[in-house]
Amino acid sequence: MSQSNKGMDDGNSWMIEYDSSMVSISIHTDVAWYRLGKPSTQYPPWREPTLKTARVAKSIISLLVKQARMARLSFRDVIKKVSEFQKNDNKAYISSDPSAVERYLVLHGQVILQIFAKHPIKELKKCAFITGLASKMEEIHHTKWAIKKRRKILPTKPKNKILPKKPKSKLRIGKGYVASKRSAMQATKTHLVDRIWGQYYSEYGAIGAENGKEKVQEERKNEEEDDVEEPSVLETRWEGDILGRTSAGEPLYQQALVGGEVVAVGGAVLLEVNETSVIYFVEYMFESSDHCKMLHGRHLERGSETVLGNTANERELFLTNACMTVQLKDIKGTVSFEIRSRPWGHQYRKENNAADKLDRARAEERKAQHLPAEYFCKCLYSPVRGGFFSLQPNYISSGTGSCSPCKIREEEKERSKPKLNATMTGFFFNGVDYCMEDYAYVNPKFIYKPKKDKKFERNVDLKSFVVCQLLEVVLPKVSSLNGLFEVIVRRFYRPEDTPLEKAYSSNIQEVYYSEDVHILPPGAFEGKCEVRKKHDMPLRNDYLTLDNIFFCEMPVHIKPKFSTIKDDTLLRNQKGKGIEGETDYDELPKEMRLATLDIFSGCGGLSKGLEQSGVSETKWAIEYEEPAGQAFKQNHPESTVFVNNCNVILRAIMEKCGDKDECLSTTEANELAAKLDEEQKLALPLPGQVDFISGGPPCQGFSGMNRFQEGSWSKVQREMILAFLSFAEYFRPRYFLLENVRNFVSFNGGQTFKLTLASLLEMGYQVRFGVLEAGAYGVAQSRKRAFIWAAAPGEVLPEWPEPMHVFGTPELKIKLSKRSHYAAVRSTQYGAPFRSITVRDTINDLPPIKNGESETNREYGADPVSWFQKKIRGDMLVLTDHICKEMDETNLIRCENIPKTPGADWRDLKNIKKKKIKLSSGKMVDMIPAWLRNKAKTHNGWKGLFGRLDMEGNFATSITDPRPMGMVGMCFHPEQDRIISVRECARSQGFPDSYKFVGGILDKHRQIGNAVPPPLAFALGRKLKEAVLFKKPPLQQLP
Repeated sequence: MSQSNKGMDDGNSWMIEYDSSMVSISIHTDVAWYRLGKPSTQYPPWREPTLKTARVAKSIISLLVKQARMARLSFRDVIKKVSEFQKNDNKAYISSDPSAVERYLVLHGQVILQIFAKHPIKELKKCAFITGLASKMEEIHHTKWAIKKRRKILPTKPKNKILPKKPKSKLRIGKGYVASKRSAMQATKTHLVDRIWGQYYSEYGAIGAENGKEKVQEERKNEEEDDVEEPSVLETRWEGDILGRTSAGEPLYQQALVGGEVVAVGGAVLLEVNETSVIYFVEYMFESSDHCKMLHGRHLERGSETVLGNTANERELFLTNACMTVQLKDIKGTVSFEIRSRPWGHQYRKENNAADKLDRARAEERKAQHLPAEYFCKCLYSPVRGGFFSLQPNYISSGTGSCSPCKIREEEKERSKPKLNATMTGFFFNGVDYCMEDYAYVNPKFIYKPKKDKKFERNVDLKSFVVCQLLEVVLPKVSSLNGLFEVIVRRFYRPEDTPLEKAYSSNIQEVYYSEDVHILPPGAFEGKCEVRKKHDMPLRNDYLTLDNIFFCEMPVHIKPKFSTIKDDTLLRNQKGKGIEGETDYDELPKEMRLATLDIFSGCGGLSKGLEQSGVSETKWAIEYEEPAGQAFKQNHPESTVFVNNCNVILRAIMEKCGDKDECLSTTEANELAAKLDEEQKLALPLPGQVDFISGGPPCQGFSGMNRFQEGSWSKVQREMILAFLSFAEYFRPRYFLLENVRNFVSFNGGQTFKLTLASLLEMGYQVRFGVLEAGAYGVAQSRKRAFIWAAAPGEVLPEWPEPMHVFGTPELKIKLSKRSHYAAVRSTQYGAPFRSITVRDTINDLPPIKNGESETNREYGADPVSWFQKKIRGDMLVLTDHICKEMDETNLIRCENIPKTPGADWRDLKNIKKKKIKLSSGKMVDMIPAWLRNKAKTHNGWKGLFGRLDMEGNFATSITDPRPMGMVGMCFHPEQDRIISVRECARSQGFPDSYKFVGGILDKHRQIGNAVPPPLAFALGRKLKEAVLFKKPPLQQLP
């Protein structure tokens, strides 16, 4: 037998030959075929594994051929038999551990598949073993990886020696290899995190392995045949007495016999839906009026069918809100299943991990013995809410004939229908109770004529919701509570409805009374808001827009009804212009605030916003970069800041607690942890002291802005997520928040994202995920960020904050499966409570400076004008960090020739007659760089390079080093010939002018570019505070 492969470059091929007594490899050159005897030095690293794999394939073929029906041996059967090979008697011996055998076969699957493909027995090519192997390889796109790997190993031509592989280098034009000055350290991990990530990360290098097709493959079908004991006779009868009756009077039963198998309420059964086997949880059983024995169940979804894909535990099922009613005779079998819970807390971590280890060992033993799998369920999976939630006792039926998802689905259906109230002076719609004289938001499409050329890209001309007061319900001609009706409203105008300068200088919470009325359908309303007298506005200096509160100064002759203040007792606290501390009702007492550990803290943008919301107190922070760590300390003087590698700190903490044996860390981390001084060791946080862990693992590895995503440092940064998750696993805080770039959820096929979710679920957390646009929360910047919330069992997972500002970004979706996606919040490009914040709002009050300005302190020179400027400046008298990077002479001249018009960039230089620039040295250079001119067609025109900001638009994503030729090249001031300043970048992120940055200008830009915008963090914190205050879970939404 033989099989050949074009496995070498320049047309060279190799071939495996075997018979009953030998296996050999032949190489084809331009001259002839040569059978390898004693290989030269370049071949053993490739030859030995290939020969070993050929022997394994040959042995498996022998096993299959001996079977009466070779198709009967599944992939799992073959693994078991290969693991039984004797080490000394069989050259195809791999391991006695079935899991190790499986890894070997998948790793070398390409060669095995090719050997089987060349075998003359056709049945071998389609046997269950080959189908299962191909499916396993497909799950991790292993085929592509294996081919790539082999090509690296095989030399192009035979030589006498192999040169060591050169390190992948970062190339700079005109320069050689430049080594990174940053030292790399492998992540410190706990055993749980290492176990979950191990196969993907270490064995396959597969943080880069893409997620495979999330299908139920042939191997799983074979396993299902083992998992389910199908009844031989479909006889059905009730067991026990009648428990009660359904709302329709049908008798309820606790259990039944189906084909001799017991089916009970709270158990699980196998059904066939659309020719696919699915598992359902038994909610209740009853006998219908036509005497059919019925079962109402909820779908128990396999982890591989959720967003987790192939990272899921194969025995874990997730309860869903999808349910159906079937006849008992349609049941295909029963499934071993339990609702599982573990005691929660850091003090139970070792106990739970030990129990899980025993559970895994038992599962492997049962699998080896071909016994049915034992499934378990810990969470509800809700695709429409984007998360995994703790099972609530009252949400799982006990056979009472009531199904919570069905009930809630019916309620949601009713809420979505507009319905008049009993007095016909108001109506209900989408869960909101509207009454006459209420103030409400109206979708702008019902007021404005639509524009065909909306400029979503520049965020210009987008309309916010229209504020209206309900005046009267217009009843249908035929009186009916459910008939069609309309509503007469009075319109209140917004500042943006006035001339530009008026809008710029006005408070975005101000509205103007008018006599304009509109007749609208109930579907035009988007929720309620409040309109008050100006002196009744709260005095708090935070993000008031989140409260949906406006003010209006009415004409003297108008006596409208204003909104009623939520807590009338607060009227007694009136001081001057406003009501002080109006929302004290939802403030957390200091002793209830979450003791927070901020990891990868940067300069503290995330902690700033969370603390402003009143939910957290950052007691500890860990930051590797010295300038950023010092900046955090200056802005959070009460916090203990560790300017160190988080791997070292985690090692030191685990060592301090006597758990160093559970810590997987490098020798370097161990040595550095031992060198911490006693004061630092004393200040280390310990499990039980930390309520909340937040942070953003270094994002450059996942970011599309990083041109060197495959560099070695970038790979190590990706590993930092392992350390971050290990902090969560060791501390087991009540809450956990991960922030990263949007690309985190799709990087390498979403594998990193899915492994993160799988790790948190394995720890026992509830988890939800989403992508938010910072521009929709009050900053003039397009900045899309991914977030993952985790909450301990018994806690409430925070909801996503409602986006409050119009912003030209579509829905930001996360792929859940081939057919479904999830968006955490709606897009606001077609309306939101408030207008977008513009570049003019953000920086137009700052004094002009020149290219390369370096004076860090100066006077403002003018009063703030816009609402945003007043808020961001606060009581600062001295302007700091209004400094900018210095461009060289060539780029400065180019900048000076870019028109000061919205959206202008390098393409406008084409219109200039002068094609050359004469420098002060006399040297002539191109006005447009040659590389930019020559390659523009292949890079979307290099749109934005050497770009000017639009005063009425928004900033591009704030990055760590603004450059006109960078990935975000739109960095020129709208009206001045320079790069935007440090303070302007800080304002674009929502940092107040009082916020301090440390180091040189590049350090400061880096601190700002890596930060979470504080207004976005504040919005997240408000929702976390709601979750902490109100532990009653919100109404479950349904698919």
